[in-house]
Amino acid sequence: MKLEIGYNFPFEIRKETLNGNCKDNFSILFLSDLHLNFFTKTKIYEITNKIEDLNPTMILFGGDYVDSKQGLIQLKILLVSLSHRQNLFAIAGNHDYFFGIEKIKKTMEVNNVFWIEKESIHLRINNTTIRITGNLMKNEEKKSDFSILVLHNPNSIEQLKEHHDTVFAGHLHGCQFVFWKKEGALYPGKFFYKWNILKATKDGCHYFISKGLGDTLPVRFNCKRDMIFLQVNGNRKD
Repeated sequence: MKLEIGYNFPFEIRKETLNGNCKDNFSILFLSDLHLNFFTKTKIYEITNKIEDLNPTMILFGGDYVDSKQGLIQLKILLVSLSHRQNLFAIAGNHDYFFGIEKIKKTMEVNNVFWIEKESIHLRINNTTIRITGNLMKNEEKKSDFSILVLHNPNSIEQLKEHHDTVFAGHLHGCQFVFWKKEGALYPGKFFYKWNILKATKDGCHYFISKGLGDTLPVRFNCKRDMIFLQVNGNRKD
């Protein structure tokens, strides 16, 4: 167990794999809760380097990006370094509305990131159609081979109105203090937040909850910051 006080402790890459009912292989990187500020400069470069090493097919940003004006500068530096990539998608978190949602949205869009807050977009990867929905619990009916829901707050998962193959969320930070784990749940935070877990599967849908890459109050115990890398293997032959 380890106590971490500060902004720039190393983070882990949680690697997951699942078989999808689609024809093609692809990978998803989920980053959430960066909470960037003046003191997180070195973290930006570590994140960029990890992304280049992983080389994901798509990157999903899960909200809560900045905590200050200096944090917005750090977000711009990060996004500029990624703007040459394809398939970047972002939603809003609660902190983004506090900071100024239009500033966040503009910063994303000028750096080649699709803003999908309360929207849905369809992406074609070779012979596979992927639907990505952002912070929207009910979506229009349109066929896709693989469906992704990106949420900021995982407490909303139980309110799903339709099936998704996978759901990503953040927001809870693992509650920042973890004294024990049981079946993927993080305690004592699990007593207060039902979805203070790492992952779960229900009705064919795979839920992945990030502990986040940063905090407004940078104190953690046995709760390492993370990003989630999911490899989807297509197994459909038709």
